[in-house]
Amino acid sequence: MSFLAPFASYMKLGQGFNSYTQEVCIEDAVLVEPNQAATRSASIIHPEVPLPPLHACSETAARSSVPEKLAPPCKNLSQIVTYSSRSVSNMADIIDALNLSASASIKYGTVKGSGSASFVNENKVSQSDVSYIITVKVTNETSTIADHMAFNPLENMDPRHFTDFFGDCFISGFLEGGEFSAIISIKVNDKSKIREVKAAAEVDLAIAAAPGLTAGASSSVDKKKTSVWNDTETTISVNWSGGGEIKEPATKWDLATVVDVASRFPHLVETSAQRTSAILTKYTSLRSFVSANAALIAKNGPLGGYSIKNYELCQLYTMDLFSAYMAYKSMWTQLSEMMKHTHRFQEREKSKDVPDPVGLTAESLNAARLFARKEMTLIADENARLIREPELSDLDEHGEQRPLPYTYPGKLAIRLPAKIRNLSSSSPESTSTRSRRPTKDETAAISAYTRRDDLHFSPLCGDAPSLTHALRDRGKSRAFCTLEPSVAALTKLRFHAHEHRYGDLFGDCRRHSKASQGALCAIGCSTRQDADARPLEDGTHHRVGYPNDNHTYWSRLADLAFAAVAKVGVEYVPGSGRVAALVLRDVRGNEVTGWRQYGEAKVERPKGLRSEEQSPPEGKGTWALVGFWGSVDAVVVVRVGAVWKRDGGDQGGGQCADGSESNVSVSVESSAR
Repeated sequence: MSFLAPFASYMKLGQGFNSYTQEVCIEDAVLVEPNQAATRSASIIHPEVPLPPLHACSETAARSSVPEKLAPPCKNLSQIVTYSSRSVSNMADIIDALNLSASASIKYGTVKGSGSASFVNENKVSQSDVSYIITVKVTNETSTIADHMAFNPLENMDPRHFTDFFGDCFISGFLEGGEFSAIISIKVNDKSKIREVKAAAEVDLAIAAAPGLTAGASSSVDKKKTSVWNDTETTISVNWSGGGEIKEPATKWDLATVVDVASRFPHLVETSAQRTSAILTKYTSLRSFVSANAALIAKNGPLGGYSIKNYELCQLYTMDLFSAYMAYKSMWTQLSEMMKHTHRFQEREKSKDVPDPVGLTAESLNAARLFARKEMTLIADENARLIREPELSDLDEHGEQRPLPYTYPGKLAIRLPAKIRNLSSSSPESTSTRSRRPTKDETAAISAYTRRDDLHFSPLCGDAPSLTHALRDRGKSRAFCTLEPSVAALTKLRFHAHEHRYGDLFGDCRRHSKASQGALCAIGCSTRQDADARPLEDGTHHRVGYPNDNHTYWSRLADLAFAAVAKVGVEYVPGSGRVAALVLRDVRGNEVTGWRQYGEAKVERPKGLRSEEQSPPEGKGTWALVGFWGSVDAVVVVRVGAVWKRDGGDQGGGQCADGSESNVSVSVESSAR
C-alpha cells in the first residue's frame, strides 16, 4: 500500500519514514535501483524544449492573465490537477487539507509538517470569523520510479524497536508537479454582516473555467460588494512549490489575485515543476522484507519478528488531541490579553453551568493561565505516549474508551471573562488607563447590551467612583445606563444641573453639594416608543440621576428627530468627582444642546478643567446617539460616556457619519519553495 507525505528537501529515496509524525528515519532502509527510462523521461517535458532548473519560470506563462497570452501547452505532458476551495472552522481542518501531521504539530506546539507549514498563521485563523483554504495540486506525468527495491536490515537490532529506527514505511519515490495553497482569514467587526461577507467571499473565490475568464457575481452584485467589505480585516497567507514566478512582484495579494493564480497554476507547472510529495510504501509490500521477517520468526518464535506499529488506529484520536491542544493554546493567549487589558472584559455571572467563573484579578487570571498550560502539557505527554504505544487509542479490555488524560477545553472556556466587543478601548493619553476602566457596577449596568454588534460605548469621562463618594452619599451611589431593552432612537434630550440647598445635608455631603453647584446631576430623555405617553415636567419620559425641579437649571430641550448629533463634549476637573459640562454638537460643530457649570449656573470657570470629546467609530457605518452610561452619587453625575447605535433598524434622524469609506486591512504572508 502506498500513500503520500509533503516533500522536504532532506528526504532521500529508500529512507525510512514515520507516517504518524512525518519524520524521516534511517537512510537506505530499502535499497532502490532507479528506473533508467523514468530518469530519462523526467529530464524532458517537451520534445524540443529541455526542462529548466527548479524554480525557473516561463516569463510568458508567469505574467499572463488572459488566454491569448498563454504559451501553447506541452502536448506530450499529461497532468492530474486537483482544485479545492472550502471553508474551514478550525486548525484541524487546515492540517487535514494540507496533509500535515497533527502529532508533529502537538510535539512542536505549532502547525508543523515535513514540508513547509510555517505560512499558517494560527492567531489569525483562530480570531477570524470566516476562513477559507484554497489548494491547487498538480501532478505531472510520471513513470515507474524503480526497477527493483530490496529491504536492507540492520544487524544486531532488537526487532521490537523496528519502528524506532525504520519507521512504519519507507520513501519509494517522489511526485513532481506543483502545489499552491492560500489561507484566507476574514475578521468581521460588524458581526451582523458575517453572512453577507461569507457569501461575497464565496462568490469572489469561485474559480474560472480558464485563465482570464470571469466567474462568480454579475455586475449588479459587484456594485454591492464594496460596502460588504467595509470594516473587515483580511489576512492572506500563501505558499507554493513549483510554477516559478506565479505573479508580478508589484501585484498585491487579494482575493482576485489568489483566484487568478490558482487558475493559471497548472499551466505554470508545465514549464517549472519540482518535487511536491514523497510516495510512502509499507514494508510489508516488499518480498525481501517478508522473507527476512519470516526468518526471524522461525528463529525467535511467533513474537520474534519485526514489530511495526500501526498508527492508523490513532489518527482520529490524535486529531481530537490536536483540537484540544489548539483550544487551550488559544485560551492561554486570550488570558495574556485579559491580564493586560482587564477593562475590555467582564466577568461571567455565577450560575449552575458556571459555578466558578474566572475573575478579572491578577491571581484568578494567572491561575487559569497556568491551568491551560498544564492541560497543554498533559496533551503533549499523551501524544508522546501514542508514538510509542498507538494501541492506547483503542478500546480497553472491557470494550470501553480510556478516560481522557486532560480536561475538556469547553469547561475552562465557559468560565473565562467575556470580551466587551463594542466597548471602546481608546482613551486620551492624558488620562490613566486604570481610571478609565468601568467598575463592576458600571459593567453590570451595560451587560445586557455589550454583546450587541450594533452598539458602541464610548469610554467614560470623569473620575472613577471612590470609597469617599460611597461614604458621603449614604449608599445612593450607583451606575446607570439610559438604554431601554429595545434601544430605540432618542427623540428628546435634556440635562439637569445641581442646585445647592442646605436641607438635610451634613458634613462631607453638604460640602460636596456646595462645591457641585451647577454641575450635571441628571439626564432626561425620550425615545420613539414614548410618542404617545405623557411626558414628565421637563418634557422627557426617562431620567437618571437626581433631577432638579428648578427649570432654570435645565438645559434647552433638544429635539433629536431633527438634529444630527455627531460629537459629545465632556468637561470635568480631575479629582472633583463631578461633570462640569456636557455639550452635544452636530457635524458642523453647531451646538444641539448642552449645559455648562461655569455658564448657566453663574459660577466661575473651574481651574484645571479638562475637556474631552466623544464620537462614534470612524469608517464603520452610520451611527446615532441613543443614550448615556456612567455613575452618579447622591448629588451629581460622577462620570459619563455616550452610547451610539449603528444604522439599520430603529433610528431617528440623528445620523452622524456617512460611513461609506472602506476600512479594509489586509496583511499578507507568502513563502515559496
